[in-house]
Amino acid sequence: MAEASSVASASGVSEALQRLTVTVAGDDAERLGAALVDLAPAGWCERPMGAETMVELWMPASDVAASSRLADELAQRGVAAQITTIAQSDDWRDGLRRYHQPIEIGGRLRVRPPWVAPRARLMDVVIDPGMAFGTGQHATTKACLALLIAEPGGSLLDVGCGSGVLAIAGRRLGYDPVWAIDVDPLAVDATIANARANGVSLRIGGRDADRDRLPITQTVVANITAIPVMALAGALPEPLPARVILSGFRPPDVARVTQVWGALGYTVVDRVDDDDWTALRLARG
Repeated sequence: MAEASSVASASGVSEALQRLTVTVAGDDAERLGAALVDLAPAGWCERPMGAETMVELWMPASDVAASSRLADELAQRGVAAQITTIAQSDDWRDGLRRYHQPIEIGGRLRVRPPWVAPRARLMDVVIDPGMAFGTGQHATTKACLALLIAEPGGSLLDVGCGSGVLAIAGRRLGYDPVWAIDVDPLAVDATIANARANGVSLRIGGRDADRDRLPITQTVVANITAIPVMALAGALPEPLPARVILSGFRPPDVARVTQVWGALGYTVVDRVDDDDWTALRLARG
């Protein structure tokens, strides 16, 4: 089950939504999921339907071209999809609150929406689903959080920070300094807002890992997709990080990912498989 979220806040004023239902043949389901990581950063809900897969996602009702734009972008990626659009009533807020429940990681971290109270003795990370870009519910995010707990400390770079949940959690765990970068200016804005709400200090910026020089850190975490994860191996400056945490790809992609990073001297020291997604922690030397 992929992450479901919203482009609007359940805790405050928000604009009306439309629900887009995307249906593809079973053979296209994996490619659709990979494409939606980029095209629907606010999340989606996946429902297998026999020989087909149906995905639901939500966008602002004011975005009248959303359906046709999504169809065009999927077609460019070789995904043939049928898309229908339905306006949503205000009861979506109740559904959003039911979906976004706190998650606890390793008995140390608790990621929660702002309408849920903190819990004593757990490090608190508050992420408003209204900021979109991931709230910790997705299997890849939870796996990265678990792997971040394993060896906390030192400097950290979060590549493709989205909502900033991994960077904020890293700062809570004791990583310092923590860099959070994303090519999407909306993600940068969301990370700034979430860092401020959590009272943590991050070094946040809009950077493209393919073109811009990246900061030198001891640990790098990248919860993106297989192709950019592999490209990242050639983009990091010397000296290379001692550890990398990588996710956002399926188990069949692990061999390709580890081959690319293995050429730089990295070996897998931990692996998490959950909901047909994989996360890896690699160490060098």
